[in-house]
Amino acid sequence: MSAEARYVARWMTKNVRTVAPTDPVVDAFEIMFEHRIRHIPVIESGRLVGILSDRDVRPFYPKRGDFGQTYGEKLMATPVAEVMTKRPRTVDSATTVREAAQIICQDKIGALPVVDDDTLVGIVSAEDVLWAFVEHADDLRALDG
Repeated sequence: MSAEARYVARWMTKNVRTVAPTDPVVDAFEIMFEHRIRHIPVIESGRLVGILSDRDVRPFYPKRGDFGQTYGEKLMATPVAEVMTKRPRTVDSATTVREAAQIICQDKIGALPVVDDDTLVGIVSAEDVLWAFVEHADDLRALDG
């Protein structure tokens, strides 16, 4: 196993879709749906200020028969800042896969923004971490760092 496989830098998504805190929730919802993702970092002035997850957006899903104007207005009127998780837990690209897995499990979250020198460089999800373990199942101790 290569040394790089131990670190989230190897497993994270690098081309991360982001939104601004002032964007309407509908924009985030459309990105999530279109790209089949569950977490979107929220960026303001080039810095990570939050993360929006599918759990945060779930209250905006229409109830049965509620596809009318009220639903659309609610999505358009609510800024991401009102529903995002502020100051999310983060890791850097040199964090081991094991450390990321522990944080994800302990905090009961689905993804961690990866930040190096105050700059978002990626996002590592629980699924990414699982793929690391699956790919290296025969040598799990190597993921320990």
